This record gives sequence, structure tokens and C-alpha cells, in this order.
Amino acid sequence: MKLWKSIAWNFSLSGAKNVRAFRNIIKCLSDNNSFPFNTDGFAVGGTDLVVENNYIYNGDDCVTAGNGATNVLFQNNYCEGGHGLSIGSLGSGGAAHYVTNVTFQNVVMKNHLYGARFKSWTGGNGLAANITWRNIVLQHVMFPIYVTQNYWDQGKGPKPNTTSTTSTHLENILFDNFSGDIDDSGTVEGTCISDPCWYYVPNATGEESVIFDLYPGTATNIVARHINGIRTGKGVPVRVMCDNSTITSDPGFICQNGPFVPTPVGYL
Repeated sequence: MKLWKSIAWNFSLSGAKNVRAFRNIIKCLSDNNSFPFNTDGFAVGGTDLVVENNYIYNGDDCVTAGNGATNVLFQNNYCEGGHGLSIGSLGSGGAAHYVTNVTFQNVVMKNHLYGARFKSWTGGNGLAANITWRNIVLQHVMFPIYVTQNYWDQGKGPKPNTTSTTSTHLENILFDNFSGDIDDSGTVEGTCISDPCWYYVPNATGEESVIFDLYPGTATNIVARHINGIRTGKGVPVRVMCDNSTITSDPGFICQNGPFVPTPVGYL
């Protein structure tokens, strides 16, 4: 199939079973060059799904695996212009959401805001387990690896203050073999209609290959390895943002807000 000038989501596979989507072309363009908001490529919330050999040019998640996604394979695809290979968002309104056994592999990401992305709402519940991003090539991607448990509706105001001790838990999360360049040019992405932009990360320099925004005791075995092929566009050293009080095992690099320094786990 060829989907041309879509005005909203393209493929919704929520609740689907045993589906293969392949050799489709999605091209979300505007007649007046405005940004194609909310034009997700594939929404995969079903079971035993394969999405492969597709061309996706859009203005939101290239693919998003939401609640109920189990045994999903997204491979050999080309993604341009959107918001990444995403898990979530999960846990809106404190809901318990579950995603298991999802693999994204052999994907080219061009001019994306995010590469690999996990997002769960502040105060959410549930579990994301056995999630892998592997063999990802980045071309001008602002946030190559981005994990947050503090997603919220920026359209309704600032990040909420919460005393909730719950969060969507993560288990066995792997980022493996990333290469390419970070878009550190200061480009303003098309969905930015506020100041600061909705994707603004306090204290980020624009040179981070990894950002882990986690709560203590919620992430088990989250690892980034073979990611030393990620470089900045300006040629300055790559950095990371990570709070070591939230990490209970070696994530493949020294967990700090500072330079990217791989550990032996990062080379396994």
C-alpha cells in the first residue's frame, strides 16, 4: 500500500493478532509545508506482529508499541522525519499497562527527534519487559536513546508535582549496536510551538547519546552496548545523562551526567 498525505495515524494494529505488514510506503506531506502532526506510522498493540521492509516518512512515532503489545518484530524499515521507535506512552492516569517481547532491528532513522524511545506517564503502573533495539543507524537524530518515566501532557502545563511511588517498571531492556550522528545543530523540530519546546530536557547539552530519566528501584537490567559509534555533528565528545541512584546494575557505561565512558558490559 501507499499512504500519501495522511492527516492522522496510518496503521493501527492495536488488538490485532498474527499480522504481517510489509512493503508499504507512508509519506505524510503537507500542501503548505506545515508539520504533519500526529501521523504515527505504525501503532502496534497486538500479539504476534511483524512489520518489515516499509518506508515511513511522517511527523510522529515511526512505530509505537502500546499497551498489550506482545511478540512484536519491527525490522528492516526506513524511518524519516518523526519521533522514533517508541514504547508507549504507558501508564496514563495511573493505569497498569504491559508490553513484552518487542524487538526493533535493522532500521535507518533519518532526521528524527528520537531514535530509541521509552515513555511512561508520571505515576503510571505496569511493566515493559524484554525490549530490544538493535542495529540502528542514525542520521541527524536529536536524542539517540531516550528513556523517561516522567511523560506528561505538556499542553496542560508544567510537569506535575507528584508524591506517587509507582511507575511503569522496566526489565531486560537492551540497546545494541547504534551508530551515526546526533543532530546537535540547535535545529527547532517542527512540533515545537512553545518556549521551551515540549521536548526540552533541563541541563542537556544536545550532545547526549543516552538519557535515562528513571525512578529508583524501577529498572532491572537496562543496558546500552556497542553504542560508541554514535558521534556528535560538531565532533565534540558524546555525553550521557544518568542518575546512578536509579540504576542497580551496570548499564554499559558510567552512569553520570557527563562524558560517555563505556564499561566492559558495553562491549559484550
